Amino acid sequence: MNFTMPKNQNGQAKTNSWLRLLYWGLVVTGIWFAYLNVQPYERAVSFMFGKATSSAFVSLVASIPLVNGIAAIFSKSLSWILGGILWSVIQIIEILPLILYNNEKFIEKIVTEADGRSRYSLKDTDDPTLKMLKRTYNHLPISVVSNLEVLKIFTYTVDFLICLTVYSPVASGKISDLIFILATGQWGKLDYGNLALALITLFAIEVIVSLIIWVGKLSYAIKP
Repeated sequence: MNFTMPKNQNGQAKTNSWLRLLYWGLVVTGIWFAYLNVQPYERAVSFMFGKATSSAFVSLVASIPLVNGIAAIFSKSLSWILGGILWSVIQIIEILPLILYNNEKFIEKIVTEADGRSRYSLKDTDDPTLKMLKRTYNHLPISVVSNLEVLKIFTYTVDFLICLTVYSPVASGKISDLIFILATGQWGKLDYGNLALALITLFAIEVIVSLIIWVGKLSYAIKP
């Protein structure tokens, strides 16, 4: 089942007014949180690359006569651009499985292809490369979903470390100190405000997308 709002024969949404209001309210909320959530990644980019990235970029652009006049202005936005790209890539990887698993056509296609797909038998006389190709083919299309889940876990780990770096729950800002405090149970030394910001940054978009999907499904069940 798709998560988009259902349509009637005239192409208009077949939902009650409160569902439509809730749906678009969630969309606006998602956009607002997306804007807020880019800021930590901009700070992370600035922290990782510092002024060196902007200086190198300005030096490169300054060598081009027609655009060197705007190099300084653009350099101020470089960290925001890189932060936005980093955030977009991370969020797409994190929410893509959620969207795909709520799409009946996608699931049906994967299940149908997996059940009806022919399999190659592995032979002792096969070349190692041929065996590898056979294994790869035999695991399709399930391996695509499995690899997506592995990539999602890896991305969440990276995202979690970025959030803890920007919104560190310990005064020193070091992950090692956080591990030590957690291991020794010194809960009073944690900055719970920063911890809450880190968790919101980590899960806000996925929660909002989940709610949008839920409202989309609910709109199919409730007729006006």
